[in-house]
Amino acid sequence: MKYYQTIAAVVLMPFLLSAKEKKAEDAVPDVSVEKVTFGKQVNEAPFDAKALAGKVLVVESWGVNCPPCIASLPEMQRLAKSGEKKGLVVVGLEAQGSSNEAILKVLKSARVTYPVMSGGDIGVPHNGIPHAAVYGVDGKLLWHGHPADDEFKRKVKEALRAVEK
Repeated sequence: MKYYQTIAAVVLMPFLLSAKEKKAEDAVPDVSVEKVTFGKQVNEAPFDAKALAGKVLVVESWGVNCPPCIASLPEMQRLAKSGEKKGLVVVGLEAQGSSNEAILKVLKSARVTYPVMSGGDIGVPHNGIPHAAVYGVDGKLLWHGHPADDEFKRKVKEALRAVEK
């Protein structure tokens, strides 16, 4: 009987370890919006970093040479438009060091009207793009990860419920 238990432990160990690692990854770091840095604005969308207090902020790190990033831009635009009057601010940070012309070409194609910067930092360490961070009205990080993750929209909706009307 011990033989089978040993085999089971050896087979299951990687899964158990990855589950523990996943739990550690899922923990939201204690980060506030002050960690976010905005690069040089590329488009002409209105933006005032000082006016973010009391708003829900979504910051997405993306790149013009990243197909999943480009695919997420229209969805970010819809989110920005639908949440604008509810207290949501969406900001894009182009992370690949692309030229303003290249960035503007992609933005025009995706019909992006929210503020987009060349450079900057979403305020939380991450590997790969696209990567989004959601900050609540109190300025605290609520969530970060891939913007196609189902949890992303849930966290944005949850955060918007806290906006004072």
